[in-house]
Amino acid sequence: MNPVVPPHVFCLLEEGVTYARVRAGTPSGFEESRHFRYPSGPFAAGSPVRLTREALSESVRAARALAGGKLTRASVVYPDSWARILPVELETLPANDDAGHEMVSWKLKKMLPASATEMSVVWRTMPVVSDEKRILVAAAPRETMESIESSFDELGVRVGYLVPASLALFEGVASLLARDASKDYGLLHRSPGGTAFFILRGGEALFYRQRPVDDDDPDREARLSLSYYAEKLKGPGLSAVYVHDEMPGRALEKVSAFPIAAVPLSARVLPVDADFDSRVESRPELMAAYAAVAGGQ
Repeated sequence: MNPVVPPHVFCLLEEGVTYARVRAGTPSGFEESRHFRYPSGPFAAGSPVRLTREALSESVRAARALAGGKLTRASVVYPDSWARILPVELETLPANDDAGHEMVSWKLKKMLPASATEMSVVWRTMPVVSDEKRILVAAAPRETMESIESSFDELGVRVGYLVPASLALFEGVASLLARDASKDYGLLHRSPGGTAFFILRGGEALFYRQRPVDDDDPDREARLSLSYYAEKLKGPGLSAVYVHDEMPGRALEKVSAFPIAAVPLSARVLPVDADFDSRVESRPELMAAYAAVAGGQ
């Protein structure tokens, strides 16, 4: 079954949470959006995040009031830095069952550094290119995922969709962008947690690469990614590149390695209303909130 994707979205950040109620239809946009700081301050770096009821209580109370008391389910977007997102090559594609989860978890233990933290794992199948069978995996500490779900549950909100920001962005806007892209196209997302670059074929991720914020050189990453795409995946070239940059003053659309001028995600390319761009400029994480709902419509 497809996940339930409610219009209420909570974007979890290191220092606070942004709530949005997304309006579907054409044009789509935001009914409401508000930002709240965690009462105990930002999360400590270097350890798995454990969310609490207290951290969310103000935002949930305000969101419920804005929704006229009707808030029982929500979508939740969390930072890429809280998870490891990576493509994984397998001999056979896993089924979405216990045996599939065991196969993927075993493969990840061989690929990732040793950790005592038990991971919660989800994946999406990637297009088959030549003989390669690949999946795009998001692995996050199980205690973090469980703390998110239990904290919302204690406040009377069931989490219907829980996803890292870059995957929410990809899953939400891919089908919209594919309508205007004549062939493969790129999607680049930079946030405080790092940079994610997708190459998409239709609505599927053909290529994915993620780099941490302290190793952020968009031109170099674009060159390496496009070289792999051309040589390993035999890609025919990109018809468009779209970007969403949450780091002010470092415009991704100026990356010179792209074969075509990059286009920021905005009302220019998305079917959204007049105040969409100003809201996203003020709170860039709202782009992932919009995408989380748009992808489930």
